[in-house]
Amino acid sequence: MEEVTIYKFQLEAIKDALRVTANIHNSRKTLETCHDRMVVQAEKYAENALKGEKDTVVRYGIRD
Repeated sequence: MEEVTIYKFQLEAIKDALRVTANIHNSRKTLETCHDRMVVQAEKYAENALKGEKDTVVRYGIRD
């Protein structure tokens, strides 16, 4: 898999956008739509990357 390097502030901005989207659509509680599941998964990937855990797999459609 190809690795891409971005600045921390860019990843934080992406994470914040995903957080806002999840809040607006109530995605974390329902996981009802594909959109909900994708946003929650992407948000977790961003959190993991910020913690230095970029290789941690996040399962699709699973809540923490």
